[in-house]
Amino acid sequence: MDTKTKLVSAAMAVFKKKGLEQTKVSDIVKQAGLAQGTFYLYFPSKLAVMPAIAQCMVAKMEAKLKATVNPHDPLPKQLAQIVESIFETVEKHRDVLAFLYTGLTQSADITKWESLYAPIYQWLMDFLTQNRSQLREGINAPYTARVMIGCIEEAAEQVFLFSQRDPQDAARQQEETVLFIEHALGV
Repeated sequence: MDTKTKLVSAAMAVFKKKGLEQTKVSDIVKQAGLAQGTFYLYFPSKLAVMPAIAQCMVAKMEAKLKATVNPHDPLPKQLAQIVESIFETVEKHRDVLAFLYTGLTQSADITKWESLYAPIYQWLMDFLTQNRSQLREGINAPYTARVMIGCIEEAAEQVFLFSQRDPQDAARQQEETVLFIEHALGV
């Protein structure tokens, strides 16, 4: 593992344990087993590590999508797999996402969000383009990809970040999200 990756992993672990406000750079480097000056070679502050954490989360989501969505399944099943992948990623990493959103909004790094999400948008744009013949006429893949991700993530976050995480509520929210996406795409 390279030094930057060690720092990002350590920051995630310490932020999860201590919270954003209580974490100090010294906590992060101690967790990483590195000298404090090393941190500043990569990041000017503890909040500056947030885009790297976001990239890590985007990579996890992209990997989950690629592992879960079977291109040989019928389109409705693939859409359900997309929603399921994002719901599972949000649920599994809800603690990281909670401090990540807070950290990004406390710095100018929130403006990088769209560029950080580029791999997910591109994956979904490719998916929509490959399935264009089965979708309603006039689909604009770049805009639709952004709307879909926003819709699915918001639905998952409502369940896993902002509520008591009732498993039945999560399942109902996921089902309703799939139906909403299907109708929006004309499937």
